[in-house]
This record gives sequence, structure tokens and C-alpha cells, in this order.
Amino acid sequence: MELLSDAGRLEVSQYSYVLLPLNNQHSHVDCLLTADGKDYLLHLGFPNYPSLEGCTINLSYDLKCIILNKKGFEEQMLQRFNSVEELIEKLGILIKDHHKTNLLCSNTEKPSVATNYSKILADIDAIGWEKLSSVNHDFTELKLKMYDSLNHQHILNVKFNNNVPEFSAEYPRNISIEWQEDSSTLSEMYSLFCQEAEQYQDFWKAMEELDAGCWVLEPENPSRRDTYRKISIAPNVSLKVEVDPNHPYVFPSITWLGSETAVSKLREQILDRIEVWDNDLPINTNLERLLEISLPLKQTLDMGTENSEVTCCICYSERLNGEVPSRTCDNPNCGQSFHIFCLYEWLRSLIQTTRKQGNKVFGECPLCEQPISCNPPAS
Repeated sequence: MELLSDAGRLEVSQYSYVLLPLNNQHSHVDCLLTADGKDYLLHLGFPNYPSLEGCTINLSYDLKCIILNKKGFEEQMLQRFNSVEELIEKLGILIKDHHKTNLLCSNTEKPSVATNYSKILADIDAIGWEKLSSVNHDFTELKLKMYDSLNHQHILNVKFNNNVPEFSAEYPRNISIEWQEDSSTLSEMYSLFCQEAEQYQDFWKAMEELDAGCWVLEPENPSRRDTYRKISIAPNVSLKVEVDPNHPYVFPSITWLGSETAVSKLREQILDRIEVWDNDLPINTNLERLLEISLPLKQTLDMGTENSEVTCCICYSERLNGEVPSRTCDNPNCGQSFHIFCLYEWLRSLIQTTRKQGNKVFGECPLCEQPISCNPPAS
């Protein structure tokens, strides 16, 4: 007989327990037992599922007190069961006896108010257990999943802090959710999360087109939250493209990165031909039309062409904390590139040949010794 079944909320007599799959294997079970309006929670772990060997049991404080105050029922006895159902029945009888004899409560004490476990479980029931991606052992952190109209999966992270949940998701804008403690439900917030995803379909499509049609230098591993791409244009020349999530196909905010000699002609060409931009075309296609070039692709560069990722001439690496070299010497006979952090620290270390104006430092290129300046790296 299977120890566990599909994820969901099941009943054992008058008690219920929740089955939570992890990594496509049923290895965790969270059980909720209710008596006289009070919830008791225990978390079971099955590292060797379907075997019971090595099973771990974590009990809520109140349930521990009941067991410790029950003579002849030591906590070690919890390890001796053949199924989750058997354990639930065993604990259920123990809880019922406790409430009859009031071992821990006086006769005048009012029944405890149900904890938020019941409300959270009811909300998940309303949303659908198949939408639950993961949950921690005490139900203070949940991950709910959904698939949008383009079949992209999105995760809503829910973290309960003093009964007020915090929400986050990989959306380009923060989710505007106002939680009313007396009236808001997790189900309502999940619906809002689903509606919000549909607003960004064009944005995500535009970013996917950029990723497919360009050599993307940064971010190294883009998420659906990222609104920019730094793309390669030519050797030692790149372009940072910042896309408006609400209007992804209009002309974006762009920043040229490279020596002034190399980028000045390209910058002027875009300004002179800006009327060519067509909001019905992908961003990379528009850039190629404006610049009258074919944008390089990473896969073509990997196939043996002479271009490759630029190496910083100070640290001799391509990436530093995920960033590529983005400051290039303006000397056309040099044209070497550096990480902002490397160049800034290099110039700061040369006290005799470096001057500072505000936060910007001025000094000499580490290779050709021609004048070069650098703003401080972003924190």
C-alpha cells in the first residue's frame, strides 16, 4: 500500500493532513489536526521514501506538551507506525483525550482561537493544490505557480510576517498588492498575480527576440525581471538597451559603451535615421536597420571567427561579478577595454598621476598611458 498519494488535502476520520510533493517525489508530509477550534501541526520527512526508514517528525509546541504529559506515551513511540493514517489516528486519540481531561488547561479557559494554518489551507484549497509549487514546514513561506497564455511558468513567492504576507515575483515591476488583514485572501492575491502576468506578454516577447537575435553580454543569465540587455555591436563596442515594460517596442533608452572614436559614428547614424524605427518590428531588427549592419550572434562567434568576448586588460578576465569590460580607451591606436571596477581602482592607486573631480577619477590608460577617466562603479 502506498504510504502517500497525490498532493492535496486528505481526511483521516475527523482529522486532515496535507501531502506535499518535493522534486517530483513525495518526501514531505505536513499534517494538521484540529480539536475544539485549535490546530496542531506536525511535519514528517521521508528521506528514503517509500520506506519509513529514517523518518523525521517535527511537532508543534502544543503537541509536544500533550505527548510529554501523557504517561506511557513517549515521543519515541511516534517512530513506530506503518502509515501516515495510523500515525494520525494515534495522535488524534491522544489529542481528544487531552481535551477531555484538560491536562494543560483549566476548565474555565476558553478554547484557543484557530491559528492561521486553517486559513492558509483553506486559501490553498480555493486556489488549487496543483498550483502549490513548494512550502516550508511551518507554512510561513509558499511558492505558487501559474502558466500564462504563452505557457511561461511564473512563481509567486509568499512570505508570512506576523500574519501579513509579503509577495514577490520575477516581474519587471513590483506587484502592487495591498493586503487587508481582515478581508484579503491568498486566493484574491493569486488572481491578481495571474492578471499581472498577462500585462507583460509583449515585453517578455520583445526580450526573447533580443536574446535570440543578438549577442547578449549582460545579464549573463537574464531573468523575467530584467528590463535591459547589453549587446555586442562591434569589437570593443557594445550597446546597453533599456526597454520600457509597458511599451516594449517603442525606441528604447540606449547607452553606448566603447571608445569615443569607435562609437561616435554609430551614435550619429542612429540620430540621423531615427525616423526609420518601426514599432511593429523587433528591437534587434530596428537596430540593424538604423545602423545598417547585421548584429553579431554569440553562436557565430563561437564557430571560429576572430571576434570573442572582450578581456579586461587589468584583471585578464572576461567577466567580473557577471559584468563584461565596458570602459574602453579613447585612443584609436589602443582601444583596450576594462571593467569599471578594475580601472577605477587602478587609477585611484596611482596617486601621483591621478586627479579626482567629484567621484570621477582622471589618469592614464594602463596600456598606452594616454588620458582616460572613469566614474565609480555602481554599488
